[in-house]
Amino acid sequence: MSEALKDIDPDVQLNLRDLMQDDYRLLVDTFLADAAKRMMQLAQSLDSADWESFRQAAHSFKGSCGNMGAQALQQACSEAESAALSADATAARQAYQDLRRLFLRAEMALTH
Repeated sequence: MSEALKDIDPDVQLNLRDLMQDDYRLLVDTFLADAAKRMMQLAQSLDSADWESFRQAAHSFKGSCGNMGAQALQQACSEAESAALSADATAARQAYQDLRRLFLRAEMALTH
């Protein structure tokens, strides 16, 4: 995982603020709520070794992260997706741990 990727790309956020204006906060809140659901789906899928469900959750989350400029989180989603495609439990667990850590960082960046 490249630590050089930004938790939140400020240029993307500036564009989103300009585009969404008064609804920007709603966009952030919606992203965070959806992300929390995706993290729960990922955890449940990982626990049950349901690799297709894990892959789908990672893929959906990756798109949301890309839209929000959460670069590091988006990359971790790609890694989770790859781990699921190869049914690599060790890589999936590592990707999930990375996702948890990076989600907390992105959440802090978006709410402060």
